[in-house]
Amino acid sequence: MGTNENEWQGALSAIDLAAIEALKKLKQEHDQVSERLKSMETMKSNFADAVYVRVRADYEKRIAALDAEAAPLKQAAREQYARLRALLGRFEADHEAIKLDQQELELRHQLGEFDDKEFGKRMKAIETTVAERGQARARGQELKARFLEAFHSESELEQADAGGTNRFSMADLAAAQARTQEVASVIGGDAPPNKTQTMSAINIPEPERVPAPPVAPPATGGATQIFRAARLVPQNPEAGKQTYTLTLKPIDIGADAGNDVRIGGPGVDPKHAKIVVSMGGFTIVDLGSKHGTRVNAEKVRERPLANEDVIQIGAARFVFREG
Repeated sequence: MGTNENEWQGALSAIDLAAIEALKKLKQEHDQVSERLKSMETMKSNFADAVYVRVRADYEKRIAALDAEAAPLKQAAREQYARLRALLGRFEADHEAIKLDQQELELRHQLGEFDDKEFGKRMKAIETTVAERGQARARGQELKARFLEAFHSESELEQADAGGTNRFSMADLAAAQARTQEVASVIGGDAPPNKTQTMSAINIPEPERVPAPPVAPPATGGATQIFRAARLVPQNPEAGKQTYTLTLKPIDIGADAGNDVRIGGPGVDPKHAKIVVSMGGFTIVDLGSKHGTRVNAEKVRERPLANEDVIQIGAARFVFREG
């Protein structure tokens, strides 16, 4: 196998399918619950309205939770699928180029540039290349099929916003938010009306915390500003293991060693973002980074942070927690 073929096979092997496998399980449960909701409509007249409403609300609440859990996974899957599509595009272009090479070789042979023996030698080399690159194309198509298994359609998988970044996860989050609010209004809800859960955070044990920050000094005018402690809790290996306590001092985030929160890996600028505090609470500010800063899968320039918001910089994810 040639050098290019090795490189392409390596690029295909680098496509991360972890999100796909998790999404397939969530999709299976989502489809099952959705089917039950449809079946309920045909049984509605056989049961008391209170029973119907209670069971329907329970199922819709579960669907909202599944949507919220799937949203960041879908974003990760789309990012990986974009890489796969680029490779598949290269494979197709290469296939067309090789077909032209074959035709050119046949034309030159017929024009008498070389004899049958040389023609056979050159054609065999091209056919070998076709077979090798065909293996890469086939592997790419296999991967594409696995991505499609985790989504309801290819258009859903390919959906992107005008800026070229994935937006489907935000649509899922909006749907989850709407369903959650609807369920809360039907069954009385166990969450405060002003509390909207837009993305679920992974419930993992928190590492040892940095000592708690001091209470803010009296604010201008003699009023006392109440400072609510908050922290950044890592959610994946790329974010590390340390929980960062947020204080009155701005927190710098980026790849440089001088940052308060140092993150390595692709997609992280030397000075990527910062978190500042004001009377209104904590706000994350993107410092004009190349790949952007995301909160609950949405690309932001500046965004006030709410409890349980998920912050993503590069591949690293943190959950913002108050108290």
